[in-house]
Amino acid sequence: MDENVLFNPGDAISESHDYNEALRSADIYNARQGRKRGILIAKPLEEDHGYSVFYADDLISADGSKPDARKYHVEKRLPKK
Repeated sequence: MDENVLFNPGDAISESHDYNEALRSADIYNARQGRKRGILIAKPLEEDHGYSVFYADDLISADGSKPDARKYHVEKRLPKK
């Protein structure tokens, strides 16, 4: 999957320097909350390290200017059930 998206970094559920740790955090969050919303694990494009976990529906539209938006590369999607 090669997909770049926009998110507000403050909307992250979790952040980690390690992909497996970010995935583990997403799995723990899903176990506690239920998978009512889709979750994305994304890597910031402006940084060489780190992963963030976001709700998929918090994605920011590319239309118009969003001063807080940052570009991320989607590493993995965990769809809602």
